[in-house]
Amino acid sequence: MNAKLTVAMLIILALAIAVPAHAGSCTQQGAECAAWAVGQYASYKGACAKEVGSCKVRCKQGQKYFLGVLVGNQYPIDACN
Repeated sequence: MNAKLTVAMLIILALAIAVPAHAGSCTQQGAECAAWAVGQYASYKGACAKEVGSCKVRCKQGQKYFLGVLVGNQYPIDACN
């Protein structure tokens, strides 16, 4: 099997079985997003940083979630900072 295909399959498997952690704040969820944004997803690192600010603004308005940068999943948060 091709090495790139094997790596891709392992990444897909890891993402499929990973249970998203409930982050306490926009900053913590942003750090999780940045940790995810490596390899083929490295271009999303800037979007992760930008979403931290958007998350804080939304949170202060009562909408407590971090918007995922790849497909728009909403990750609940407890605190705005």
